[in-house]
Amino acid sequence: MNKEPGGTPAMSRRRITTGVLAATFVVALLGTLLWTRQEDERATSPSTATASSVESLPTSTTRDTRDEVVERLRQILRVRDKAFRERNAGILRDLYTIDCPCLEGDRNAIRELTENNYHVVGGATSVRVRRVERVTDRSWLVIADFQSAPLRIEAEDNRLIREEPAGSDLFQFALSKPTGSQEWLLGQATAYRDRSG
Repeated sequence: MNKEPGGTPAMSRRRITTGVLAATFVVALLGTLLWTRQEDERATSPSTATASSVESLPTSTTRDTRDEVVERLRQILRVRDKAFRERNAGILRDLYTIDCPCLEGDRNAIRELTENNYHVVGGATSVRVRRVERVTDRSWLVIADFQSAPLRIEAEDNRLIREEPAGSDLFQFALSKPTGSQEWLLGQATAYRDRSG
């Protein structure tokens, strides 16, 4: 196996970076809809309001929920950034649905950071929301530019291990509020192709 200076396998370093950057979402989450959306759709009749009909008939409740979902996504990203900075995978459990591939991917990346005694410097993530769609009362989709600041992965002695520039990619985030949960949880994030132009 190829090794980079410092004795760490090159493949291992790529996994660390992938776990930290937006690429984590692409690699970890290959699918189209989160499980709660499928369950909710089975329980909901076809005559229930769709995303397009909600847009045409906005209510204060819908707007309030929309704002709540967007703010929760931003909060999830802030806590996720903190988990990587502090190398604390324990705080991730309240961010994702239990079947979200992000959870395992992020935990593995943090484990590698800890095992190699590496630290993340920078790399804060944020979203610039383009569209929010209601799927059901407990499932929403957010189409947004996922932005990451420049980041460095450093060894304990501040030696540079890897550096990544700032980046931005268009993503679709699926958030749901599973039965028994008081919070919106991230169930999926996938690369999104904007077909509007």
